[in-house]
Formats: sequence, structure tokens, C-alpha cells
Amino acid sequence: MKKITLLLVLIFAFSSYSQDSKITNEQKIKHVIHQFFESLEKKDAALMQKTTMDEAQIWRRYNNKKPIEMDMRFSKDDLPKMQALPDVKEVALQFEISLGNGIATAWVPYEFWVEDKFSHCGVDAFTLFEVDGKWKIISAAYTVEKQKCKRLTRKK
Repeated sequence: MKKITLLLVLIFAFSSYSQDSKITNEQKIKHVIHQFFESLEKKDAALMQKTTMDEAQIWRRYNNKKPIEMDMRFSKDDLPKMQALPDVKEVALQFEISLGNGIATAWVPYEFWVEDKFSHCGVDAFTLFEVDGKWKIISAAYTVEKQKCKRLTRKK
């Protein structure tokens, strides 16, 4: 009986390992972006730091202001301020990923919620590098839009 149990455990362990090894780079990139969103929702600076390079830039463009406003900050500067954020949730509506030779871009239309109320929509444009087999965000640029959110998703 012990031999059968051991054999079943080994078979399960090897089949689990083989499934993990089939995770595509695209799936890994989506996972990193979801973790980035999760870090905002949980106000988790350690998780944010895990998903971004130390000098990652975050660019923001307000499309609903005249004249259009833009600003830039480093993600590391957001880390100490995360606990002071209101309750937020960012929802990815779609992913369009291009990748090759250790670099990737992800075009991600999103909705943003603050305190369970719709705040705005926009598009996130992430650039990622693969470092030691892991994908990390090196830059994120996003738009802030208050209306016409349906036009952001592309029909496939």
C-alpha cells in the first residue's frame, strides 16, 4: 500500500511540474500586471516592488482636462504612500501583448473604482523586461478618462 501511495504522489508531482513548465510568457506577463493591480487594491508595497523595477517610471495623461495634463513619477516613490490610498480597484478589460527577446508591451484598457464607485477608465501601456526568468514592469503609461469608456476596448 505504501508503494502505491508513493507512486501516486510521484505521478501527481511530475504531472503538476509539467503543467507549470507550460506557462507561456504571455500568461506570466498577465500575472505580473494582475499582481500590480492587486498591490494597489491591497495597498501592498512589497507586492508592488516585486512587480516593478526599482527605477520604473509611471506616466499619467489626463485626457479630459483642457489643456491636457501629463505627469511622471517613479514607482518606488509610491511605495511609502500606499497605505494612505483610499480603497481602490483597477479592472483590466482586455490584454494585447507583444513580446520578443526579453522585452514586452501590454496594452490594457481598464476601469478604475474608488471606494466601490466608478472613478474613471483609460488605457494602461506597460513595458516589461524579462530578468532572470521573471517579468518586471519598467514603465507604465496610462490615460485618465471620465467618459466614452466603451471605445477603449478593441473588437477582435
